[in-house]
Amino acid sequence: MIKYKYIAIEGNIGAGKSTLTKLLHRFFGGELLLETFEENDSLKAFYENPSFALNAEVQFLLDRSLQLQKLNEKNHELIFADYVPLKSLIFAKENLSKQDYAHYENLAKRLLDNFPQPDIIIFLNRSIPNLLDNIRNRGRSYESNIDEMYLQKVQNGYENELFKLYQCPILQIEGSTINLKNQSQLANAFEQILSKDYAPTVRKISI
Repeated sequence: MIKYKYIAIEGNIGAGKSTLTKLLHRFFGGELLLETFEENDSLKAFYENPSFALNAEVQFLLDRSLQLQKLNEKNHELIFADYVPLKSLIFAKENLSKQDYAHYENLAKRLLDNFPQPDIIIFLNRSIPNLLDNIRNRGRSYESNIDEMYLQKVQNGYENELFKLYQCPILQIEGSTINLKNQSQLANAFEQILSKDYAPTVRKISI
């Protein structure tokens, strides 16, 4: 029996967050919360030109707040999400100047702090070369300029900031060990993982 109501899957770009989130939702039901980015034209511009960073981050912030507001108009017994609400702060801290980030942080907390936050986070670890392979294989044209340096910067952001933002259990799983070919076995493994009580700390677990 799953003990958590709000389960968020996190990880770097190309870690497989959405794929795993959809799989867990398919097996266990509940509400599915997926990050929206296809309509964020500022994100596409940012990948071409870093000067669009503030535009992209503000757009993400507004999109997430509207999505979460809609989600929380109803009570859900179980939620699977492929992002944590405050991930905007992780990316913004890496992408914005200190002055812009100070203003952005204040706005983000005003918009996002009052929404329910995850009870547990599953963080998918992958090597930078593996992330690059996944990004290339999914073939989004606007991601073609993502390089190892940027992915490492994002990874550092998660490692430095995620537990500061969320004092809940954070389970780190090596993404390359997730076998999507045997989905029922994978679902059973996650059911066992999510049936246990964890202290609010970061820990590595195996599938």
